[in-house]
Parts: sequence; C-alpha cells; structure tokens
Amino acid sequence: MRAGLDYYRKTFAEIDSGEALPVYLLMGEEYLVMEEMATRLAVRFVQKDMRSFNLSVNHGSEIDMKTFVSTARSFPFLSDRRVMIIRELERLKGRWKQLVEYCSEPVDSTIVILLFATHDDKGRRIRPPRDFAALEKTVKARGRVIQFDRLNDSGVRKWVSTRAKRLNFEMDDRAVSSLLSSAGTNLYNLSNELDKLGVAFEGGRVTVKDVASVIGSYRMRSVFDMLDSIGKGDPASVLMILSGIITSGAERPSVVVYQLIHHFLALLRIKAGQGGGGYRYDKLKAEAGRLKTREVMNWLENLRTTEILMKSTAFPEELLLDSAILHSMNGRLIDREAGRAGAA
Repeated sequence: MRAGLDYYRKTFAEIDSGEALPVYLLMGEEYLVMEEMATRLAVRFVQKDMRSFNLSVNHGSEIDMKTFVSTARSFPFLSDRRVMIIRELERLKGRWKQLVEYCSEPVDSTIVILLFATHDDKGRRIRPPRDFAALEKTVKARGRVIQFDRLNDSGVRKWVSTRAKRLNFEMDDRAVSSLLSSAGTNLYNLSNELDKLGVAFEGGRVTVKDVASVIGSYRMRSVFDMLDSIGKGDPASVLMILSGIITSGAERPSVVVYQLIHHFLALLRIKAGQGGGGYRYDKLKAEAGRLKTREVMNWLENLRTTEILMKSTAFPEELLLDSAILHSMNGRLIDREAGRAGAA
C-alpha cells in the first residue's frame, strides 16, 4: 500500500487542529515524514523557551526505560505539558513490557511520541518484536497510531515540487524526473539534494542541466545510459556502463541493485494498469510496453536473489550484479543455491 501526498496533508491538518493525546505511535516506511510529524507535535505542545526543560529525544538502542517512564510520570517544569520522543523504536531490546505498561496508563501532562520504522533503508521489512502488537493495541486505545506508508510516484513528485517551493525555487517537470532518476525516491536523499539546489538556485527555476551541475552529470548520465541500454536489450553496453559506474566510485553495486529494483517495480506497476503522467511516466510506459510481465518478474527475482547473495556470501558484488544482468537479459533465473556454492 502506497500513500498519496493528500493523505499526509490531511493527517498533518488533523494533528494541527486535534486535541493533545498522551501517546502517539508513528510507524511505517516514510521516516522523514514521521520525524516531521514528531517535530510538529513537539513545537505545538511545548513552548520554545521551555523546550530545554520539557522536550527530550531518546533512541531505542540507548534508552534507559526505567528513567524514561519515571520522567514521563513526573510533572513538567513550569509548564502544562512535556513531550518525550523515542526515535528508532524498532531498535529497542528487551524493555518493551515497561513501555506497554506505561502506555496503558499514560499521564495526561506528558505526550509520548514513538517512531517505529517498519522497513530498513533498503526497503526490507523489519520484523517487529514480540511485544509490538500489544503496544500498538494499547496506543490505539489510549492515543493514536498513524501509519506512514511510502509515497506513491505521483506523491513523491509533488513532494519534491512542494519542498522546492519551500526552499524558494521551482523545478520544471523534466528536472524533477532527472532528480528522481539520479537520487531515487528516498525522501532523505531527495531532501539533501534539494537543499543543495536551494543554495545554488534560490529564487530561480531549476532545469535538467542545473540538476546535473549540482548532483553530478557523470553519475546521472551513467544511470540514464545504463537503463536505456537495458531497454534496448544491449547487454555488452550495459556491462560497460556498469563497470564505469562502479570503478569511478559513482555508486556501489548494492546501490545499483536498489536502483534497478525500484526501476523494474515501476515498470511492473505500469503493466498492472497503475496510471501516472509526465515525462518520466511516458518514458517508463514506453519501456514497459517493450517487455513482457514475465521478463519484468525475472529481473525482480534475479535482483532480489543478488541482494541476498551480496549479504550472505563473500563473492565480489560487481560480479554478482553482472551475473544478474546477464541472466535477466537472457530470460533466465539465477540458481540461488548454485550462487552460494560458487561463492563458497
């Protein structure tokens, strides 16, 4: 399930106008949006001059839960409320029951905000701990659980345009497509690149050439060229371009795998009938029309297998990626077990 930007606009509007609740659980894939929500809540409920006393940010891997609960149950300093945030809750080890117990009987003067990432930075689902279901059920009863699904392609494009305007510059449609093709759809990466563009082109309008000048024309051209060669069915050209990407240090093989998975997932969505628009969509639609669904599925299966082999064997990552490309372009699937044996 992927969310549109309108879903998040509506959710933020509800938070801005709603009453204070003692506990919020923010969970999902779009961690940047989750952090923006946590910040919005903190700014709303704790006055600026009181934040050094009544606002705390903790991390799941480091938190002393006994101290956290004790502080949450105490009175705020010279204020009506305090806000206590736990980021990276998915890294919490062995102290879940204390947190669940607190959330079952929270203190009204303390607003607890919990951020739980359901996927890692490569898009793999994080297995929730055993007590997470109890926490989620408890928060639903005493506060609010908000789901942060990944933005759909249209939502990401709108997010980029909106963020650019907030940074006081505009981007044409092709410039947005170039940025997404180069930086991907991870909002953290996009935010960093937009910050760079904002410094360079504040008050102006950014074009494809401007994006290349800031992000790096070699990296962008190489990624475009590799995808074009894949679409044309030219394996020798693909491997030559890939070698240049890797040896130049423009991208690691694991990052290229991630970019290819994202690309072929986009093709699969188009073949499934999901709509869209704009320059990038038209180009992807044309490529999707040249491929059979089975060919797209083979690419995705081989790339997933390659991702696993990169993590579980000592075989050179570039050779694993070369193998995935050659297998996929020849319509064959990688034998995962044979790959493990060959790397042993």
